[in-house]
Amino acid sequence: MSFNPSSFIDEISPQLREKVGNSRVLIAVSGGVDSTTAAALAYKVLGEKVVPVMIDTGFLRENEAISVKEMTKEVIPNLVIEDKSEVFLSSLEGLEDAEQKRKKFRDLFYETISSLARKYGTKMMIQGTIAADWVETQGGIKTQHNVLVQLGINTESTWGFTVIEPLADLYKNEVRELARYLGLPPEISERQPFPGPGLLIRVVGEVKREKLNVERRMNAVVERALSKKGLSQYFAVVFDSDSKQDEQKSAEVGARVKVYKARATGVKGDVRSYGHIASVEGDLNYDKLRQTVMALSKYDITHVMYLVKQRDHGKYSVGIRAVHTDDFMTADVPMIEHGELLSIAEEIMKDQSVKEVLFDVTSKPPATIELE
Repeated sequence: MSFNPSSFIDEISPQLREKVGNSRVLIAVSGGVDSTTAAALAYKVLGEKVVPVMIDTGFLRENEAISVKEMTKEVIPNLVIEDKSEVFLSSLEGLEDAEQKRKKFRDLFYETISSLARKYGTKMMIQGTIAADWVETQGGIKTQHNVLVQLGINTESTWGFTVIEPLADLYKNEVRELARYLGLPPEISERQPFPGPGLLIRVVGEVKREKLNVERRMNAVVERALSKKGLSQYFAVVFDSDSKQDEQKSAEVGARVKVYKARATGVKGDVRSYGHIASVEGDLNYDKLRQTVMALSKYDITHVMYLVKQRDHGKYSVGIRAVHTDDFMTADVPMIEHGELLSIAEEIMKDQSVKEVLFDVTSKPPATIELE
């Protein structure tokens, strides 16, 4: 059955009005399509009762807060930007484990929401949780920071507010349809997803400010380079280049394989796996690389990356991640030509801290789209 935005709004509107009543309600806007659509929907239904807030956590993309405020001014005219970057950065710096990072971010995020709710005189918060978020969290694949009620977390006793999730039964393609219907500009409705924890989970492994700054710059390079290719999602990740060649795996796949100390999230069966990143050298042959991914996925490896360009110095590896997907529950890797990848790599390696550039060739499953 096809999704009908008008019918959805007719159905959800009385539910929102009943839950909110005469109170004000806070809504957290991350800049991604889900939260921004939820904000536009809430504003359409509830009007001036809505207080839309964008928290600058320090893990946003380049000029994110300013650009989102400008793009949404017609449908969310009163978006408030709260700069809490130093609080988040100082609390998360030095953390390494992916789940620990996500959960710490979640706690900081909702503590901030709690203080903002008190500031604006409300005990309710709307957020843009969608079906894929709670399916992945309940399935044990990874803890999405905005999944609370489905985990049995009592937000009222923990943080002093109740959570309303009007999009919780929708998938990404349906959210996009709703965004278009609500009049959000294509820059939002067609925008690639941006995770709530932002660049935090694209700084793979230990969180360091220098590493975060490298990630922010490299992510902008990748987004500019791939923005016209019709991809579902595309971004950069940064991790420490500490690795060693694995002779057994190299012999098995017929190409030089390096295994990194850095670990990333994957999917085996319907549950999370947490293994190492591996890189493979050789010709960019996608059929052979798919076979290599399958061969290596039986080991403690969750993401396989093709080595595009390297040099002797530098301490960071930059991975280019790009996928095609309809529902974000499964995803395929696009066949980008070597020359195009090399051009991106050369731009990235103008930064002397970058030792190598790789292209993630792992579909979902066995990998997740985000590395953490």
